Amino acid sequence: MVQNSVAGLRRAFQAVGEPADGKAVLNTTVPGYVLRIEPEQLDLTEFHELVTMGRARLAAGDWAQASELLRRALGLWRGPVLADVSDAGLTWPELAALQGLRLAVHEDCIQAELAMGRDRELIGELESLLEAEPTRERLVAQLMVVLYNCGRQPEALDRYRRTRDLLADRFGLEPGRDLRRLQRAILSHDPALALRLTAAPGGPAEFPSPAGPRPEAAAQQPPRPRPVAAAPARADGRADGRGAGRAGSTGAPAVEHAFRAPWERVERRPASVVMVRARWTADSGTLAPEHVDHAVKELTAGIRREMAPFGGLVRRAFGSVWLVVFGVPRAHEDDAERALRAALALRRHFEEPGPEPGTAAAARPVAHLVVGTGEVVVTYDDSAPEPVEVTGQVLDACQHLLPQVPRGELWAADSVVEAGGAGLGFAPVPGVPGVQRPAPSRPDGRGPAGHPAEPPFLERTHELNLLCGAYRDTVRRQLPHLVTVLGEPGIGKTRLIGEFAASLRDGAGPPAPRVLHAGTPAFDAHTPYEPLAGVVRAYTGIRAGAPAAVVLPALTAVVRGLFPHDATGPIVTALAACLGLPAPAAAAQGPDGGAVPREEVLDALRQFLEEAAADRPLVVVLDDLHRAADFVRSFVEDLTVRLGPVALLLIAGARSELLHTRPSWGCAKRRSVLLHVAPLSTAATATVIGAAAGRRHPTPADDRRAALADGNPLFAQAYARAADVGVDPAAAHPPAVLAVAAAQIDGLDRTARSVLRDAAVVGGTLWRGAVAAVSRRDPEEVGRGLELLESRELLRRVRRSGVPGDVEYVFRYAVSRYVALAQLPGRVLVERHLRAADWAALLDVPRPGLLAFHYDRAIALAEADGTPVETMERRAWEALVGASARAAAAGDDALAVSCLDHALDRCPPGEPERVWLVTHHRRIRDSLGTRDRHSRPAVTG
Repeated sequence: MVQNSVAGLRRAFQAVGEPADGKAVLNTTVPGYVLRIEPEQLDLTEFHELVTMGRARLAAGDWAQASELLRRALGLWRGPVLADVSDAGLTWPELAALQGLRLAVHEDCIQAELAMGRDRELIGELESLLEAEPTRERLVAQLMVVLYNCGRQPEALDRYRRTRDLLADRFGLEPGRDLRRLQRAILSHDPALALRLTAAPGGPAEFPSPAGPRPEAAAQQPPRPRPVAAAPARADGRADGRGAGRAGSTGAPAVEHAFRAPWERVERRPASVVMVRARWTADSGTLAPEHVDHAVKELTAGIRREMAPFGGLVRRAFGSVWLVVFGVPRAHEDDAERALRAALALRRHFEEPGPEPGTAAAARPVAHLVVGTGEVVVTYDDSAPEPVEVTGQVLDACQHLLPQVPRGELWAADSVVEAGGAGLGFAPVPGVPGVQRPAPSRPDGRGPAGHPAEPPFLERTHELNLLCGAYRDTVRRQLPHLVTVLGEPGIGKTRLIGEFAASLRDGAGPPAPRVLHAGTPAFDAHTPYEPLAGVVRAYTGIRAGAPAAVVLPALTAVVRGLFPHDATGPIVTALAACLGLPAPAAAAQGPDGGAVPREEVLDALRQFLEEAAADRPLVVVLDDLHRAADFVRSFVEDLTVRLGPVALLLIAGARSELLHTRPSWGCAKRRSVLLHVAPLSTAATATVIGAAAGRRHPTPADDRRAALADGNPLFAQAYARAADVGVDPAAAHPPAVLAVAAAQIDGLDRTARSVLRDAAVVGGTLWRGAVAAVSRRDPEEVGRGLELLESRELLRRVRRSGVPGDVEYVFRYAVSRYVALAQLPGRVLVERHLRAADWAALLDVPRPGLLAFHYDRAIALAEADGTPVETMERRAWEALVGASARAAAAGDDALAVSCLDHALDRCPPGEPERVWLVTHHRRIRDSLGTRDRHSRPAVTG
């Protein structure tokens, strides 16, 4: 009997074994049996790992991360330990210890959330815990603190009284010292009880213990810090020590430092890389080791400074070789361009004069630079914000090419120049195929930017009329207006604004308006005040990066013309600071050595725009405002209500993500309008594709291209230039479209990205229940994630779901699903496809195509990884046979035959059950055919 039970256990282990996780093994050993299982297969191991991480964050004062980690650990519990296998009435010491640990972790989690100020949310949870453990003094103290801070002091004292009585009745004890001290603190209304977080997350912090701090310690508590946005400003517009006001900040979620699950520690992603090799020459011919060490460290610091404006991740590869990665840990649409411009900046840096000859430090580095692009595999640590390892063939290709690069030269692969080198002046390297270098005629690599031909301007008449009406209303009423033009990347916001500006130049009556256009650069901004600084440059005719000797006279002349009767010195100084120039020494005020406060700079900008609009009607276009610093966006949003009666039309072009970071943008503001640019219709998209491809009549491939573009003109043009969109999905999506999709996905928080990837595994059409099964998350959490993805226009909800009782979505863009899937390693995909297949196998109405698809994908990925697939193949056809039985029981013989068709396709010829399967399949088909013949009406002559 024991051997039969062991054999049954082994069959059960084999049936549920997953290649991604390994299998539990029950070995025969003297004098019995040993169950061997990997630690990562136990939820207890994951629980201990999460608890360790959470308590480390708790000790560091990072309350939010501590709460998240500890809540995840507690979420692994589904009741008492081993409740389904332990004998009733038996108490194992190990189980009691685990229950005690669970309660202690719960207390730690509550402590972190108390520090975050979640008092009211915790009352019910604490009372529930105390019903099971009424003498747990730490829980009692936490509940007393919560009740006190919620204004329920009598209930807090009553809880202390009940606990004291219970301890006395059961054990003859008095409450502990900390609990007694807490009672006295409540009676005396000690202000320290209201203290919460006293230091920024991640730094040293003190949180008053549940018993409350001693009065003498409370007097030494530092004040709660202000948010970074409220920190004192410097002259360059950045918050002290944090750079919160840096131009180009999009308000996107910061890089997350939370604990990563094992499958999240490795991901695939496209990246562009710059590989730098430095070689030193010295007057003496040989450098001492300490001089080389000093030179390498200085050069590393210099490379980091040069790469910071472009967002590159600098890694020391080995020796005197550096690797700079773009697109990791977050992708941008212009990573290839960033890499090329960063390489050009590095080349100029190496060309700068070195130390004076004859000095000890006279070691002049000579650089060799290579730029490439391709797919890499990124490995993260548990909580490190940056990857610990980056590997990929592109790194090997750059390393192979690096020794061939002449001294001081820069070579770039054709692929990276094609993706981001338009207008940078690159030309092929003679005799080296597939490689380009900066053309000799443009040694700095800069030239006129090349743009693709403009698509036809279609279906934008309504939006154009709204802009024209806003301008006429501004001039007629002599009042400023703000129109925010919102839309997704490539939808045509800039084109719409450009057509409006052209209509003003051609058809606006006297007085002719002045149109100023300024954009927010994605990287390498000259000043944190962009795009406002661009408006000043456009009005004054000052080019970006001009020296102070050129800027100050031109700026002074323009300001004096606008303010003929006022003292213009302070305004010139403030506007110069806006342009990124240091304040003159004569204007030095305070301990910051001449820094102009941000408020003065913004006030000067307001006066400047008001006087410029008073002279003649003014139209100011601020493009890509979503990239601007938060204080700049606040200034723009409030500008129309702070200006006087002048004819100023302010047009802000921004992506829809502006509303994700500032949901109240424009709400309840006078003379403020939101204009959403909608996708093109299918017919208009086909017209754009035909014009880009030079065809008058669409082809079947053009219809597929229009479906992929889904009304996005930028995507339509890119797909029009694609060779074929019907065969290989990897070849169907052009690099520009892939870059936009990757940047959109990386702009999501970690939970939303995880839900999106699991949704991509389910398919182009997906259901909430399927995503929950694949991710093993709570359905409500998955539902919130899918709703967020719908609001970000990555998914669309289907009005009538194909699965009764579930919510159905579809991917708006096929490229979004392709990019999300490409980020998951193959072994993770195998596991998730098997989970999706398990979900599909349990549907009330079988979907054999969906079930077969997931098993086929899992088997193909496992075979590519070298994993045995016999067990998965058997699971596949057995699941289809089970689905056929359910369909037959429901009276749907046609569906039952379809399930058996898929099962036969996946049941190998040598399988013993195949004979039965063929017979069963023929019997149902014959039954279905007989029923059809009997129900068919007789044919009369």
